[in-house]
This record gives sequence, structure tokens and C-alpha cells, in this order.
Amino acid sequence: MTDAPVHDDPASDPRTSESLLAATPDGATEHAVEVAGAVAESDAGPATLATMLVALGGSITDEDDLVVLLQRVVDVAHEAIDGAECASITIALGGRTYTAVHTDTRTLRVDQGQYDADDGPCLHAARTGETVLVDVDASVQLWPDFAQAAAEENIHSFLAAALAAPDQPLGALNLYGRESSAFDSLDADIIELLTTTVSRAISDFARFKSALEVADALRAALNNRAPIEQAKGIIMGRHGVDAEQAFGVLRAQSQNTNRRVRDIAAEIIAEASATAD
Repeated sequence: MTDAPVHDDPASDPRTSESLLAATPDGATEHAVEVAGAVAESDAGPATLATMLVALGGSITDEDDLVVLLQRVVDVAHEAIDGAECASITIALGGRTYTAVHTDTRTLRVDQGQYDADDGPCLHAARTGETVLVDVDASVQLWPDFAQAAAEENIHSFLAAALAAPDQPLGALNLYGRESSAFDSLDADIIELLTTTVSRAISDFARFKSALEVADALRAALNNRAPIEQAKGIIMGRHGVDAEQAFGVLRAQSQNTNRRVRDIAAEIIAEASATAD
């Protein structure tokens, strides 16, 4: 555990527990405050902390919401943990194993090597609930296929924490480092807090569904991301808002009309195409 940074004026420091608590958005889980407190001890900047708090807020109403949350958490973990060169989330549910979201295509190649071998640190974390913190060179005997694939991608450190519901494993959040010993115990604490929050969101969403239904619904949502991203771009251009606000518009329309976000997105794209013609 590293020591917390010292500031001349604690009252003006945006990373104090008090300021983080005040910045917590409506709908954020209580655990968000714990996460923010842990990150406050690191070198993460206030923008990253604000992003993290927002990422942990809100509710999951369908698989499209869940995909957005997973991508947010990957992006936040990537930004908040200095040693993270890239990151991904593995889903391991109902006999389905795949990378749901990622920050870099290198993670897809390294992750897929583990899935093909049916072994590796991300699968170990997912199956056992243990947090894995390891240098790639030290993992050769345990996970030779992973070690070789990671080295080929110039990845030398790895950190993974399990995503798990009370009654079943869900997957893992994976961080890859370019340097040896890129991660420490504080990083492990932060990633565990993040995965606890994500696990709660997935668990709530999956409460009345089978593991197979959740895995297939999430994968279908991932396959439908392109229209949603296109619709977000249209909204951003029309209204001068950012990507987060654009998705909020889609989500609000979805909730108000009781229709899927992807269907709203397809309608916006069709309307824009008709107008252009």
C-alpha cells in the first residue's frame, strides 16, 4: 500500500473524502464512495475520479445499459491505474466465455489465447474469486500459453479481479501492464472495489434470468453497439452534447416509450438518412 499524497491545503484538494462524497452523483452506489476513497490515495486526477463516480451511478435496466457500464468501468480502470496499458472485461457465464469490452485490441488476442487454452489468470480469477496480481515472466509455469501470448504483445504485468454474483461467477476485470511490476496492492484494492460494484449491477440485472440468457443477451447487445454509437453521433451533432449525454437521450426515450435503446437508435438513424435524402 502506497502512502497518500500530502497536500498543503486539504480543504482545496479535490481528492479528499469530503469532496468526493459531495461529488457523488444521484443514484451512485454507497460503494462508489469507498472506491473514490481508495483512488484518492493514488495519483489519479480529479477528472478521473469524477468519471469513476459517474460510472458507478445509475441503474441497469437492460443489456444495452449493462454494456455501457462495462465499457465505462474498463475505461475508468485504465485511466485510474497508472500501470494499466490496456484493459478488458471477460464474461464467463452459462458456458459462454468471451471478452465483452476492451480498450486495446491486444487484450483480445491475449484474452482469446486463455479462452482457447481454457486456462490463464483471467479465468483463474473468474473461477476462484481470487484477485490475480502477477508478472508475466513469473507466470510461465502456471500459464504458459498466456505468458507467451502476453510477451508477444509486449505485456509484462497482469492484474485481474473477479466479477461474481452471490451464487455464481460472472467473469473478470483484467488490466495489462507494459512494465514489470506495473501493479501494486493499492491497484488490487481499487480493482476489487470496481468489480464489486459491477458485480452488483450484473447481479441485479440477472436476478430473474439464467446465466445462459444473460451471456447471450449481453453478447447480442455488444453486436448491436454500432447502430447505438451512430445514433449517439447524430444526437451529439444535433444538440452539441457529449457522448454520455447523447446516450442519456437515447435511454430517456427508451424508458419513456418502453422500447429498447437499439430500436430507438435504429429509428434515429433512419430519420437522419431520410432527411439527408
